[in-house]
Amino acid sequence: MGRSYYVDEAVEKYFTKIIQQQKPYVTGLLIGHCSLLRDYVLLAVQTPQKEEPGEVPKQRAGPPRLDDIDEEWVSIHASQVNRMLPGGLLVVGVFLITSPELAKESQNTLRKLLFAVDKTSRKNRLWSPGENDPTDRAAVHVCSLTKKNTCRTFDISDPKSTAKPADWKYQNTPSSWLTIDCNVHVDLIIPLSSSATYQEKQKYTRQGLVQWAKELENAVILFNGQVKDSDGDLVEEQKKSRSSAHSSPQIISANILMTPNSVNRSTAQVQICKSTLRIQGVVKCRGYVSSSKPKVRDATQAIKRDLQNTLSDRCEILFEDIILNGSQHESEKEHSPLPQRIFIPVPGSTVMFCDYVFGDETEEDLENRIFEMLDQEVHYKALAFVEETNNRETHENEHQPPHDSSKPNQPSSPSNEERHTFTKGTSTKQQNIGLLMAAAVVVLAGLISLYYLNE
Repeated sequence: MGRSYYVDEAVEKYFTKIIQQQKPYVTGLLIGHCSLLRDYVLLAVQTPQKEEPGEVPKQRAGPPRLDDIDEEWVSIHASQVNRMLPGGLLVVGVFLITSPELAKESQNTLRKLLFAVDKTSRKNRLWSPGENDPTDRAAVHVCSLTKKNTCRTFDISDPKSTAKPADWKYQNTPSSWLTIDCNVHVDLIIPLSSSATYQEKQKYTRQGLVQWAKELENAVILFNGQVKDSDGDLVEEQKKSRSSAHSSPQIISANILMTPNSVNRSTAQVQICKSTLRIQGVVKCRGYVSSSKPKVRDATQAIKRDLQNTLSDRCEILFEDIILNGSQHESEKEHSPLPQRIFIPVPGSTVMFCDYVFGDETEEDLENRIFEMLDQEVHYKALAFVEETNNRETHENEHQPPHDSSKPNQPSSPSNEERHTFTKGTSTKQQNIGLLMAAAVVVLAGLISLYYLNE
C-alpha cells in the first residue's frame, strides 16, 4: 500500500489559480511534513521565472517541451525555500502542471526534478536522516484541462527507485500543528590558521559547525520544564482535549541542555591558530509537529534540526556575500551582526515560515523576496520580528560572564539580549541577504566546488 498525503485545501485552490494562467507547464515545490504515520502538504509554491524584471523571455521554435525545464533553476529555488522552513517542515515533493499533450512526459520529468531537488537540499545541512525518517517523496502531476491530479512517490535514497502510487487527499480544514518554541545561547569558537583566505575560513567554519552539530545530538531537551521519554507522548491526553476547544495555537516551551563531549581524552588537544571566528548570541528556534498523537522524539528532532539549520544558513549567507561582493571590506569591522531571523505567517494556518534580514534592507525588499520565493503576498507589518539586532558595539559580548551550560536556556520575550554576532579575531564581513535568484546560480556552484575541493 502506498503513502497517503493529507493536503490542505489551500493547495487545491492554488493549483486552480495556476491553471487559470494558461501556461504550457508550471513546476513547483510541495512543502509539508513527513512522518511514519502520515504525510502532510500545507503549501505549494511555483518556481519563479528565471528572467530578470523587464527582460523579454526567450522564445524557442516549435511547441513547448518538458525538456526545456531548467532542473538547476528548480533546485536553486528549493535550496532558498529550505532556508525559510523551520524545524519539522521540509520540501516533501514537487509538482508539475501541464497541458494534456505533455502529460506523457510528466512522470520522467518529475522524477528528475525530485532527485535534483533532494541532491541540492542535502548539500550543506548539518544533520543526517535517521532511521525513522521516511525517504519517499511525492511527485504530483496535474492536468490543466481536466484538473485531475496523479500522485506517485519515489524513494530518494535509491537512485534506481521506480514510481509507486500514493493517495492525494484534500482536507476541508487546515492541518493542526503544535509549536515548539526555544531560545538557545550559542558561543562557538572556531580556530583559524595563520593566513586563512576566505575560502579557508568557509571550510573551517563548516568544520566547526559539523563538530558542534554532533555535540548537539547528545543534548537533553526539557519540554515545559520536564524531561520526557523519547517514545512517550508530547502532550498529555487531558491537555489535548482542552486545547482542541481553543482556536489559538498551542505552544510548548523547550530548553536545550548541552552535555559535555562524550569523547574522553587522556591528553590535551593542541591546535595552532593565529585567530579565531566566534559565533555568539541567542538564537530563536521554532519547530512544528502534528497535533495528532505527537511524540517527544518528533519534537526533539524538530527543534534540534531547526537550531542546526538556522545557524548553518546564517553562516552560508555570510560567505555567499563574500563570493558575490568580494572581500575588499572584510577588514573594516571586527564584529558583524548575523542576520536577524523573522517569522512569516502562512495564510489559513498556525504555521509560520522564516527569513533572514539585515538592517539596511527596506520593507519593499523583504516583501518582494518573500513573494518571489513563496509566491505569497505578505505585508511587512504581519511579519514577526522575534530577534532584536544589536546596534551597539558587539565587542561588549566578549565581557559577558560565560554561559553555564548546566542551566536551562530560559525562554524570554524579544529583547536587546537576543542578539547574535559573527566575531573574528582579525576581521569580519558585513553580510547581505538580498540575493537575486540569478546570482544564486553562481553562489551555489561556488559553494559546492569549495566544499568539495576543501574536503
